[in-house]
Amino acid sequence: MRSPLATRLAASALAIVALGGAAGCAADPGASNPVPTSTATSAPDPTPTTEAPTAEPTPEPTASPAPQYGAFTFEQLAQICIDATVSSYAPDVVFDIPNTRIEQRIVTPEWLVIVPAATMGYQGQSVCTIGGTPAEHQLELGSGSIEQLPEEQIQNLIRGENEGGDR
Repeated sequence: MRSPLATRLAASALAIVALGGAAGCAADPGASNPVPTSTATSAPDPTPTTEAPTAEPTPEPTASPAPQYGAFTFEQLAQICIDATVSSYAPDVVFDIPNTRIEQRIVTPEWLVIVPAATMGYQGQSVCTIGGTPAEHQLELGSGSIEQLPEEQIQNLIRGENEGGDR
């Protein structure tokens, strides 16, 4: 006579052997591919979908610095502002040129340039108004600060209002 536990173990062993026999071809290396193949078939579908959006934004950042801002490029305006304000910061300052904001103003100089900066653990920004040409640029406002300008003040600068009391 067998105990109930021995019977269950024997039945489990028999089931494992039966499953192994029924899926005997699954033990072959070539036969194990059909199961993962169906799983792999669903995996490549999301892969092209994921790759397509990744591939599209890559040209956009490359294209965004290329547009001209009057006679200037994105990089030229950012660098003019950095050069004008770098002395306002500690020597550890790091400028975030890719996140520079450039707005066209309705007054001269026509470009408002805001370059994010990090110094001494603070997040600040350099703010400049620039016009003219790259060879002979006109810098009216050049300020570096560890404080962020509120959007309302940025809009005032775009309109040429409240620039130190001269307008």
